[in-house]
Amino acid sequence: MSPADSTMPAGSLPFESTPRRAVPAWVMSVVLHVILMTSAGLMLAARERGTEQAPDRPVGIAIVQAMPDRNEYKIQPDLQEREAVEGEANDSAVAAMAAAAPPAGLNAPLDLQGVLAELSATPMPGSTGTTGDAMQASDSTRPGTGPLGDGGSKPTTTMVFGVSGTGSRFVYVFDRSDSMNGHGGRPLQAAKIELIKSLRSLTEQQSFQIVFYNNRAQPFVPAGSTAQMLTGGEAMRFRAEQYVRNMTAFGGTEHEGAIKMALRMHPDVIFFLTDARIPRLTGRQLREIRARAERAGTTIHAIEFGADGVSPADSFLRQLATDNGGQYRYLDVREFQADGDWDAGDEE
Repeated sequence: MSPADSTMPAGSLPFESTPRRAVPAWVMSVVLHVILMTSAGLMLAARERGTEQAPDRPVGIAIVQAMPDRNEYKIQPDLQEREAVEGEANDSAVAAMAAAAPPAGLNAPLDLQGVLAELSATPMPGSTGTTGDAMQASDSTRPGTGPLGDGGSKPTTTMVFGVSGTGSRFVYVFDRSDSMNGHGGRPLQAAKIELIKSLRSLTEQQSFQIVFYNNRAQPFVPAGSTAQMLTGGEAMRFRAEQYVRNMTAFGGTEHEGAIKMALRMHPDVIFFLTDARIPRLTGRQLREIRARAERAGTTIHAIEFGADGVSPADSFLRQLATDNGGQYRYLDVREFQADGDWDAGDEE
């Protein structure tokens, strides 16, 4: 035994160290929970603060177009972006409309719907459609226009079956439906004779137009001309006379379209002749014709053929003449002679 060994206490072992005290389990549990809670808090705080960078622009649908040497990408705008752009465009359109609106103090705007309805209900002379075809508003329908139009527009007085009309623009609207062939064709023949007599009283200082109608209206359109008022000079009157002599009667009857066609020419006087009590012009149709005649400054005379001794009390033709400042006359076709020499009937 060495001298060092002799100094060690009795019963002690060589190289023996002081024993360590164990850490309790609950302490370790507390420490672990603290670490987990601290970590969670740090992560939550970082998420709330964010990256402090501006958010990326949203991207819509990307369309890839394959090219021989590359791919091209076309990005469609996002829905919200498109809505924003469209909203701005709509706001601009509304602002432009508001700027273009007339001041509140001006008159009401033109009733375009009413004007289109009026045009669609007015027949076009010489058209191949029905009498509802719209007549074109052109210079040829106005006074003093066109190579075959008015002359000096000097007023005169002319007559049809004793009914006189004064003016410089005359339109003859004569029925040519099949019923005019009755009584041996004398009604149509008598109408032709009176029409030619009236035309012969005109001069180049007046103008005229002839509208024969059945279920559609047909104006006089000489070769090289258009549907318009025609000068009353000798050459044109001769052509008109030949046209009248060759006119035949057939088909049904539709009054309104023929009268409206005549009114579109703005005549001073309309001589309207028919033997048809049916169909009648309705109250609405009569009011519309009156309104148009007032605007055109037109007088409408009505001449009715019939086979009764006296005129019917409820004749719409009487009302048509009364409403438009004209005369009404009834003629008994049984009194017409084959050569055109007849006695006149009642006159009002």
